[in-house]
Amino acid sequence: MKHARACLECRQGKRKCQASNETSSCHQCLQRHLQCSWQRRQSKKAISILLPSTTVGKTSDDQLTTVPLDVCRELLELYFRYIHDKPHSLFHEASFRAQVEDGVASKPVMFAVFGLSARFSASEDIRCRGRQYTDLAKTLLKADMETISLENIQACILVGNLCLADSKPDAESLYFGMAIRMAHILRLNIESASDSTIQKEVKRRVWWSLYMIDRWSSAGLGLPRLLHDLDPQPSLPMDEYTFQRLRVTDNNSEPHVQQPGLWTYMILLARIFGAIQDLNWSLAQGAIQDERHVENLAFELAGQLNEFERNLPPHVRYCRENLVAHAEKGLGRTFVALHLGYHHYATLLYFHYLDVSRPQNTAGIAYAERCRYHATAFSDLLTASTEMPNCEALYNIVGHMTIVSSSVHVHTLLFGDEKELASAKKRLESNFKALIKLKSYWSSVESMINRLMIFQNACLKSASNSTHKVDRWMVKYLLQHALVLDEKDASSELQGFAVTPANLQSVSLEVRYRGEMTHNAFLELIG
Repeated sequence: MKHARACLECRQGKRKCQASNETSSCHQCLQRHLQCSWQRRQSKKAISILLPSTTVGKTSDDQLTTVPLDVCRELLELYFRYIHDKPHSLFHEASFRAQVEDGVASKPVMFAVFGLSARFSASEDIRCRGRQYTDLAKTLLKADMETISLENIQACILVGNLCLADSKPDAESLYFGMAIRMAHILRLNIESASDSTIQKEVKRRVWWSLYMIDRWSSAGLGLPRLLHDLDPQPSLPMDEYTFQRLRVTDNNSEPHVQQPGLWTYMILLARIFGAIQDLNWSLAQGAIQDERHVENLAFELAGQLNEFERNLPPHVRYCRENLVAHAEKGLGRTFVALHLGYHHYATLLYFHYLDVSRPQNTAGIAYAERCRYHATAFSDLLTASTEMPNCEALYNIVGHMTIVSSSVHVHTLLFGDEKELASAKKRLESNFKALIKLKSYWSSVESMINRLMIFQNACLKSASNSTHKVDRWMVKYLLQHALVLDEKDASSELQGFAVTPANLQSVSLEVRYRGEMTHNAFLELIG
């Protein structure tokens, strides 16, 4: 584990940092008369956290009240490397690091951060402490739940993510819901002129994190959304690189020209994602009977996705050069998260056109091809992220997006041209390897892998070619990632299908042969 060899001030200013001695400020800060974080850092060996004895036990939990400073730094480094700015964006990094080192950070927030990041440590002892950090974060948050504050909103978001990691969807939704209510009470969506630049941006990012969470978590449990596009909303987030370079002493100086950040584009995509969810729900419930109306809705949403991509600035569009450039600025993983989300949302939009029982008109054929394209692009990007330093996508929800991409590759293996089979199998294998790696960090990914196996089995056992029809079961697979997916009832797909020996033979022989091939590929991957 590499620890930072430069102070926060020199890292922000991109200057060479050289300490004058073991306990004083570095030369650069001395020359500029700056308060050097190096001095604070060298004077401490551990962070002591005093907790009321009525809150935690007197034995094992008391040992957690003192966390070695090197462990704190490692866990913070891991959190900002793998978690922050991916599923949520909650902090100004330098400010939060300083709060932790000075012992003034919110304890529920700090321990929740440690609970999320401990799983990535190379130290088995630290990984084992992740459960204790998680439990302590929950205990401290519950004891202070009636305090409505920005810190408790952040804590609720973090603890909600911990519940997601532990496959506790009801608790996850509860914490996210409380965070949203607290944000409403504090009017976090209404910007205050008295706030500093950093405070304004942190509040914006917390609000928009809740917006993103609401889109994902509500769909995951099949619950109504709590935040709506017509509600008052704050400004969109500024450029991440600019934001993280802001110093506390710059608090009252807004950048003259604020470039939108990667999170701005994530939010714009999330707005389209909500409408894509609604379309899939309507299809599953039979609320739209007119095929032309379905095509019009799909055409409109496809236009929004195309416009989104067309309007991306050149430096935000996906290409190898931009991936390298963002990685060099410490934003490679966030850049990857943006484009994984884009391909995932597009895959969901076009997914219902994979159903071969749908009318095979020109638009439908084109949309089915787009679905395969985006599922392929998702897999290729996921693979590229593992090959490029500082770009890995290791946050929890990647597991769900990966199984959706995989289900499209299963379709290609079942119904695609012979020349497409090898590449589809290769991408299915790379997706599965990514899932296995994710499972080593997040136990909840095990259920994602099980969902994919159930989906593959449903295709194998299907008595018709409608393996990818968007019905209630399929929507549960595609959107309700937090719920248990049961084996599909074969009778549900036989409505209107005349089952005869001749039909079963003509419909299924080739599909069953390819299904067995796909099943064997899965077994090889599982080992």
